[in-house]
Amino acid sequence: MAEDINKLLERLNFLEEESTRVVSSNMGCNNSQGFEAWAVGKIKLEEKVNRDAMYRVFKSLWFTKEEVNFIALKDVILVKFGNMEDRKRILNLSPCLFDQCLFAMLPYVKDQDTDAYAFNLTPFWLRIFNIPLEYMDRQVAMDVGKAIEELVAIDWRDRDGGWTEYIRLKVMIDVSKPLRRVVHLVSSDGAEIVCAIKYERLPTFCYICGLISHSTQKCDRKKEQSKSNDTSFQYGNWLRAQIGVPNQNRVYWRNGIEVITDKKNMDSDPNGEKQGNEEVNESTGPKGKEKKSKTMRKNRNHVLLQWKNVLQR
Repeated sequence: MAEDINKLLERLNFLEEESTRVVSSNMGCNNSQGFEAWAVGKIKLEEKVNRDAMYRVFKSLWFTKEEVNFIALKDVILVKFGNMEDRKRILNLSPCLFDQCLFAMLPYVKDQDTDAYAFNLTPFWLRIFNIPLEYMDRQVAMDVGKAIEELVAIDWRDRDGGWTEYIRLKVMIDVSKPLRRVVHLVSSDGAEIVCAIKYERLPTFCYICGLISHSTQKCDRKKEQSKSNDTSFQYGNWLRAQIGVPNQNRVYWRNGIEVITDKKNMDSDPNGEKQGNEEVNESTGPKGKEKKSKTMRKNRNHVLLQWKNVLQR
């Protein structure tokens, strides 16, 4: 939409009255109560969701210090928090769910078109099971997390005060891909161990193809599976981690969180440049593919760095 308007404006010859320039006294100031406290969200479900009901539920659950407002913009939603502290705390609670539907949120980036936000990247807390106790250390956690997707943070303690049942990691998940179910860990003696992955706060997903974008009933492959008489699913409710309800005396969320930083692959300022997809010349040659690959990596790095900045205490 913005590109179409800009192309139209380039062809116009402005009248004298239309050439008047407006210089706002507010544009140059650093207002923490303004856009810096905003976020942009998108409902990651093909089925229709009652937005007004979602707004009411989020307002009642988030307990923000100041009022939060939701503004629908085409296919995304602008979330205006009253201050930075509220935004940071709510983004730390990601993924946000409404009626088991994923509401993917990203920090607002100044002057960035809404189509450029990478809403397919959402941080999830994962639990990795079946890892032998002798391998439950920081390096194995790093290796396993990076093998799954982009590793954001490590939780050093599970509910018993140490890694005993599973390793808990926060990983940036690409929800446009099927959910990852296992990771193969190779021990020092060459033995291969298949480790199961469980997701905390997992939204509605398809048991047939493993995508979060739709339910099993709405899957395009449902008829194909029915014709083959295959009643077994490759995905299921077993991917969900059972979460106990924490109380004031025993809160085991964020017990010992270590935010993983990788300065080599990260840009220093996530707001300095646009995070989204840059215009890339389509080319079948190796240079065109290499440029496109670099742009995709840059976009992922921007999103990852933004989330890590949010997680920092």
